[in-house]
Amino acid sequence: MPASRETWARLTAALIAAATLLAMIPPVLGNLDKQGGLLGALWWLGRFFTILTNLAIGAVFARIGWRGSLSVSPLVQGGVMLAIMLVGLVFNLLLPGLQHATWADYLGDKFHHVIVPLAVPLWWLIFAPHGRLGWRAPLAWALYPLAYAAYVMTRAQFEPAGTPARYPYFFMDVDSFGWAAAIGNMAAIAMAFVLVGWLAVWIDRRLG
Repeated sequence: MPASRETWARLTAALIAAATLLAMIPPVLGNLDKQGGLLGALWWLGRFFTILTNLAIGAVFARIGWRGSLSVSPLVQGGVMLAIMLVGLVFNLLLPGLQHATWADYLGDKFHHVIVPLAVPLWWLIFAPHGRLGWRAPLAWALYPLAYAAYVMTRAQFEPAGTPARYPYFFMDVDSFGWAAAIGNMAAIAMAFVLVGWLAVWIDRRLG
């Protein structure tokens, strides 16, 4: 990559990382009193795919901003890009209309669910090293939402029924839908993840 383009890649990656991580402040502050302090707030927020994925984006893009676009493998870059796209699509199609107590909460929510899910794929199209992804990459990427689903299901077994956000997203709610329907919903999302992943690989190869 030419030096000037690499400079822009690193600068924009650093901006994405900073915006993503700074947008974590409102949800943490908003849950300090509700969850009994910092550790309780972090434990509460750690159940959400949105939060975990945005943290991954913050870490990956901070490294790119510090070390350059080749410091993170194309497999990881493609994986976090696809994961944050999933965050944006699921939220805006299935979970719109959330109420916000403050403007800070509203801005944090919009950064995590709209701005970052748009900025990261755009960065990936323009700056990511292309032509290096194989057709098996989406199968590896799908392990992330599947591992998240397993984590949520395991975690839920240690929380009493009726606990708020025991299942953070309605389509995962075993109490409401039963195990078969909840697992089916998550399997469908994982399959969509793979299909969109193959489209991303095709685009990557064309750009390469």
